[in-house]
Amino acid sequence: MHGQQSKRSLGLTKFEDDDRERQHVRVVFLQIFSNPPLIPFPKEVVFGEGQQHQGEKDSMNECSSARVLRAFSRLDLGHCLFSCEIVNEDFSSVPNLHSNYQYVLRIDGQKISVRAIEEWGALAALSTLAQLSVGFGEHLPDCTITDEPKHPWRGLLVDVARHFISLSTLFQCCDLMHHFKMNVLHLHLSDDQGFRFGSEVYPELVSADNYSLAELRQLITYAADLGIRVVPELDVPGHTSSWLIKHLEWGFGDEKEDDLTEFGPHRGCLDPSNPKTMEAVLTLFEELAHTFPDEYVHVGGDEVDPFYWEKSAKVQSWAAAQGLLNSRDIQAQFTIEVCKHLSELNKKAIVWDEALHELLPTSVTVQAWRGLRARDNSLASGYPTIVSAPYYLDLHYPAALHYLYTPEMSSQAWQDADETVRNDPVLAHVADGVRWHQDFGEFPSLSKSESGTILGGEACMWSELVTDELLLTRVWTRAPAIAERFWSELDIEQADSMYERLSVSLQRLPFLALPDVLNIHQVHPCTALKPLFEMLEPVKWYGRLLSMERVAARAEGREESACKRPYNQQTPLNRIVDRIPAESLLATRLARRIKQGEDLSPWIIGWQNQCAIFDTWVNQYPELAELRPASEALARLADVALGLASYDSNLVGPFGEYLLPIATAFADDL
Repeated sequence: MHGQQSKRSLGLTKFEDDDRERQHVRVVFLQIFSNPPLIPFPKEVVFGEGQQHQGEKDSMNECSSARVLRAFSRLDLGHCLFSCEIVNEDFSSVPNLHSNYQYVLRIDGQKISVRAIEEWGALAALSTLAQLSVGFGEHLPDCTITDEPKHPWRGLLVDVARHFISLSTLFQCCDLMHHFKMNVLHLHLSDDQGFRFGSEVYPELVSADNYSLAELRQLITYAADLGIRVVPELDVPGHTSSWLIKHLEWGFGDEKEDDLTEFGPHRGCLDPSNPKTMEAVLTLFEELAHTFPDEYVHVGGDEVDPFYWEKSAKVQSWAAAQGLLNSRDIQAQFTIEVCKHLSELNKKAIVWDEALHELLPTSVTVQAWRGLRARDNSLASGYPTIVSAPYYLDLHYPAALHYLYTPEMSSQAWQDADETVRNDPVLAHVADGVRWHQDFGEFPSLSKSESGTILGGEACMWSELVTDELLLTRVWTRAPAIAERFWSELDIEQADSMYERLSVSLQRLPFLALPDVLNIHQVHPCTALKPLFEMLEPVKWYGRLLSMERVAARAEGREESACKRPYNQQTPLNRIVDRIPAESLLATRLARRIKQGEDLSPWIIGWQNQCAIFDTWVNQYPELAELRPASEALARLADVALGLASYDSNLVGPFGEYLLPIATAFADDL
């Protein structure tokens, strides 16, 4: 691990003759700083020989940045002397792509000091200090931490269109982004199911739940105070049914309001041959550009169904007059016009990788979500590229699978990671879908040019199965591992260390007045069945969103429409499967203990007891009945652990929409 030092440099000999209190500090120091629970892990950590002691009460904190002083005051370290040197004091109202997040954090017997090139680096230093501060009280360890991010773009997409996410939850999301050093909040503001941008030019478009322009400016300011940029997206020309229901003339007049609640990409799209449509689109993006100060604006461009374009004689006539040969050319013409208008507003456009086209200027940034080919095609054609393909949080993958990937990894390393994912036993129930997903989509043959650059990566939380109250648990039990991939230079072999640091970091969040994202105690009032709840995970990939039947149809290339989706925007998300984390960190930790041959007796007793009392509790809580197959499987797993039964791969599941991934640890043990 970076920064690992000898016993003498850690100051171990210094503690040998200390008093009882110092001996206690030494134990804590040894336990935690043999592998400090910092995530992302810094570039370099060097430990000194003491701990921070109480400073003079009449001393003053020194820093030219009001933002940094406010951030320090939130850490409740008033007993410490604090100074901060920022080299460039030309403070900006918001960060940008080229903002500098480098810092040096020093803690010694006199004070805490930070040195940074820019304000943003000082804020990053305080997120590290926050992680160090929990559990030490007045005894912060002597250390020097030198750090900087690997990539400038360390993003999180939050889809607020499928389900509205409140402003207060977005504020909390920003708090957690800062804590784990992510710096771009990408707001997916419109889709078929909703239009959340509170346009004052076209107020009729705006959904009932929305963000006014004033609220968006509040969010931008709040995020900037934490070193976070806010990048908006209006997804066009597809994913626009929510637009077309209000303005049929912008499309092809075949939209029904009742259909807006249905998930999945809709067929409706904008009519690029209609000057009124294009005028409205450009006006909306101009309003968006004036609302958001960031230099980037996302214009979408994914999953455009060409059905109406191909069917419309008007569109085809217009396309022929423009020299456009096919639907790809039509989309490119539309996208280029939007991007040109944004450029005139001093904005840079981002598109999803479906919008790649030989005429698309390389000033446009491409967000690659359709796997390795999307990233490599974009780079080979000279585009700045944001990598999202391995970081879709709505797939319910464990953190370790996201951790296999880095945005800049070689194509061969990516292929190796894909193979690991395909063969992961937890994904066996959706293996065909995973295999299809890694290689789906058509890609144009683009001319090669000077290689594009990787700006970084972005984790994506699409919200079909996420409501406001569920978002933080769904995202932040795994997103810190992805954040480390965007910031740190660690090897992928560090997954075990990552899990240890992740678990400690998440448990400490409430002590820093940050959200308790583990939240397992709020899964259900029936605490007697906690031994079952804490072993459960949702089925993976799109097993829930599509249904397992539809997953099979997609993987086999069959027509999916005969298989009805089980969820839409009006489906209540109030079951156990909605409230449990996508990955049980307790089960992950227990699996490591199983492999190490540790005693499982306390767990086995719990697994047996939950099944024995299951019927009693189902009588009181009938909604728990769907868990019966999983409950019985967990009891059988207890028999496997005791040597009373043989292992069966079916014990993993699925049991409806549930899995017992802990069962895979016994398969490895055989």
